Amino acid sequence: MSSLREAQKQLTRDMIVERALALFTEKGYAATTIDEIAAAAGTTRVTFYAYYPSRSDLMRDFMARVNAVLERADGPDRTSTAAELVDVVRDGKLPGILAWLESRAALWPVFRPYLDALDEAAAVDREVRTLVEGWHEEVISDIVRGLQQAGRFAEETHHIRGTLAFTQLDYVATLWTRRKFEPNRDHALEVLADSWYHLLCDEG
Repeated sequence: MSSLREAQKQLTRDMIVERALALFTEKGYAATTIDEIAAAAGTTRVTFYAYYPSRSDLMRDFMARVNAVLERADGPDRTSTAAELVDVVRDGKLPGILAWLESRAALWPVFRPYLDALDEAAAVDREVRTLVEGWHEEVISDIVRGLQQAGRFAEETHHIRGTLAFTQLDYVATLWTRRKFEPNRDHALEVLADSWYHLLCDEG
């Protein structure tokens, strides 16, 4: 009986998240109210707050779902996303970089809408901003670890190189998912991979 209740709770949670994401995508984070999310999910404001005491808690669930997508994408027989990125940067080979970027780009339609909503929320909510900045810094630190393991470039430049590489990736991904400008994905990834190679791997 308890397992059935838990399944029902998860269905309600999933419905709230799904409807909230649709509304944030359509109207924007700031313009969407809790009442609108609850109504779209077929529930009430009281029920919403029972699952998510604040909008920040909803955003934490968004981030958890992004991380779950990335972890599932690697599968049980593959290394984690973080370790894979560290290895790719350490190895410093253009084909490896391109393959890693392509593997992430294949997931953009699934998880980028969550991150786009999180970015909008971060602009108006300090708590969400801290959450998003922490997630960004985790990715940057993986790039830095790869540079450190390779012994490549001056150590004092590692963090700015990682920051620039991540910012490029985030920008291209955001353009793709928000359709403000939709580049040819293959060409965009090739250019991005080339930029990463020169920024992170080519000391010549």
